[in-house]
Amino acid sequence: MPAGSIIVYPDSPDSYNVELEPGQTLEIGRKPTTTGNRKLVIPIAEVSGQHAEIRSTAAGWTIRDSGSTNGTKLNGDRLSPGKEYRLYGGDRIQVAHIDLLVDLPADLCQRQPESIEEQQDITHFKINLINATILVADIRGFTSLTEQYADQPEIVMQSTQLVFLCLKGEIEKQHGELEKVAGDAVMAYWQDDGSGSVQGFQACLTALRLRTLVRALAQRRDHWPFVDHPLEIDIALASGPVATGALGHAKGNQALLGDTANVAFRLEKLVAEDKPGDIIVDETTRNMAEEHFRFEWLGSYNIKGRQRPVEAYRLLGHKDTVQQ
Repeated sequence: MPAGSIIVYPDSPDSYNVELEPGQTLEIGRKPTTTGNRKLVIPIAEVSGQHAEIRSTAAGWTIRDSGSTNGTKLNGDRLSPGKEYRLYGGDRIQVAHIDLLVDLPADLCQRQPESIEEQQDITHFKINLINATILVADIRGFTSLTEQYADQPEIVMQSTQLVFLCLKGEIEKQHGELEKVAGDAVMAYWQDDGSGSVQGFQACLTALRLRTLVRALAQRRDHWPFVDHPLEIDIALASGPVATGALGHAKGNQALLGDTANVAFRLEKLVAEDKPGDIIVDETTRNMAEEHFRFEWLGSYNIKGRQRPVEAYRLLGHKDTVQQ
């Protein structure tokens, strides 16, 4: 049987592969292994010391939760501790807020329905097309931070988790949906509910509030103890059609795919080194929110994967306030 791999932080520029050879066991947890097996170490408080394990056998791949405190999810469903579950290519595993994607050879990718109901579930599953405004927020200088504190990774991960929990709370307060946390970035979206430009307004409002929130968190040593490494986030927004659906099994977590998501990630990379905390938006978002917010045109940019350039704008603030 050929080797497969687990993709950590899939759909993110920070993704990486952990390969698993036939006959091997991959343990997942907060602490290093003591068994001699391979170990994917996730040093955050929500992950148990020995959280779960994935086995590559002659019959295929399986996953088992090792009695973790906060549980393991497979395609959105919580696993029963101690029970083995079959894995297929495209399955999504969630340990705390960390997403893992199962990447298997073609002969192991096809899921065989276990019942008529499951067969119908797969047959009738469709990708949905929606209009949405996507927000991407990225912690600035995260790679250099992890290098600087390479001997204390648990402190970096715990602090990052606290920041992301605060961001998640603000996004949900503004009626947004958190799509994923990927490494040092979060991705959220506001779906068009048929009321016109409300999604763009809510996304811009949230972006400004996230920036203010992060500036406050940067002053709190219980949240961000790195005095020599300021906490700053860069934010980008893009609006347009989005494909949403489960990757893998029909009951999987929803994922956003398509050109709009690509534009949001690419715009975030346009934030200049001397402009920490900038919020960059595309023209569609700007048009939806210009009645309430002030914008500054930055120029036209060629985005990888697109034939037409993207008009980029900097979100300055509310129209009734001074520039932030």
